[in-house]
Amino acid sequence: MKHYTIALLACMCCSVFAWGADDVVQLRGIRSYGERDERKPPIVLVEPATTTSKRSEPSIQNPFGSTASPISQFVTVEFDVMSSTIPNVYARIVHCTADWREDENGFVTDISNRTSLVDWTIAAQRSKYYAYRGRIRFPNEQTAVRFSGNWKVRVYDMQDDVLIGETRFFAVEEKAQASMNFMTDFYEPTFRVSSIALTLETIVNANPGTLVDGMLQTVVLYRNNRWFEPLIVSNNVSTETNPPSSSTMTAGILNGGKVFRIARIPAQNDYRILDLTNLAMFPSNGAPVRLPLSDLRRNGSFIERGDDGALVTTFITSSDDEYVPIEFVLDPTPGGESRDDVFLVGSFNNWKPDRDWLMSYNEELRLYRLRQWVRRGRHNYMYGTGQLDVDEGSVKGLSFEEFEGNTASAGHSFLAFAYYRVQDYGTYDGIVAVAQSSIYK
Repeated sequence: MKHYTIALLACMCCSVFAWGADDVVQLRGIRSYGERDERKPPIVLVEPATTTSKRSEPSIQNPFGSTASPISQFVTVEFDVMSSTIPNVYARIVHCTADWREDENGFVTDISNRTSLVDWTIAAQRSKYYAYRGRIRFPNEQTAVRFSGNWKVRVYDMQDDVLIGETRFFAVEEKAQASMNFMTDFYEPTFRVSSIALTLETIVNANPGTLVDGMLQTVVLYRNNRWFEPLIVSNNVSTETNPPSSSTMTAGILNGGKVFRIARIPAQNDYRILDLTNLAMFPSNGAPVRLPLSDLRRNGSFIERGDDGALVTTFITSSDDEYVPIEFVLDPTPGGESRDDVFLVGSFNNWKPDRDWLMSYNEELRLYRLRQWVRRGRHNYMYGTGQLDVDEGSVKGLSFEEFEGNTASAGHSFLAFAYYRVQDYGTYDGIVAVAQSSIYK
């Protein structure tokens, strides 16, 4: 395995683009995580400008009972490409509002704040699907993260200055404290599944005189590793993307604990597991491997606990670190074919389905099928339904009710980000507190 640190940069999203007349580069996979821990959320600390002393780690309770902070000193963006040569790219970061609209404020989104630093690794010699893996750290020697809030990493072709793709991370400047409460709830499911739901409360506190109460108006929650499914509790940000069954409420003041509540969130189910670490079951011969048994509908049941939505590659050696062609097979019995489109959603596509992860229904076999290349490792996934927007390529109304059901035993951890409308630098949405918890806390 050879390593190269080169003044080139990252990439993301699965798309195809040309670097020259004879060299087409394809992006195969992208993810972001905290520091070097692939299970850790991509949250970086922004040190206050007036602080020079070393920061003490906050005491935040994680879902498994130990004291650990979800905040990192840097985040890592990792991506794979198929190319005959290492591609020349650069990336810049774009500040966003709490609901991921790109901020037009030129003070916080500096177009010159860009980087071309990437650490490239050559793929395993027998790899057929990707040739190079790149990693970028944020912040780095070229790119500073000076403001808290939501950030998109936008990656460009250095030769033609064409946008290739993007991914996301969070920056936090700790000015308040946040905690979470979990309560079981009920909702009216569309399908005949369990009606178990969750009500989540985020309580935000700040010392008197440090923050203005009226400027802290929004809390956004995410299931860990699912950064494209925000659950928004706000007085001034649209909540249309929340599940149709849900409702939101805010109350109180910062000095006494301001409460942001979202009720009736479907509990969903613990994740299905695809473990590609067994080379005997999933050999490296390039032939599609059909899963030995068809997946079936679940109604709240699961065999083993998932990995909180993360891809785990810890036990994969460098010589086996490749992609395997897999044929997923879903048996919709007894309900039969869905009225909606059916998608494969999981850690292999950042929990963001598109037309490439749309399953096809075989009338003769009465099965849903999809063939895809999947990186070797332990994946979490589920089957979702929705409507493919042909023009945008996105999925509307994504739901996991029909094939996965709901259960109060699902161990997903949630992260809550508290957004403050900072009045400096032309105003922007900054993150002043973050909390992480689960129903098992």
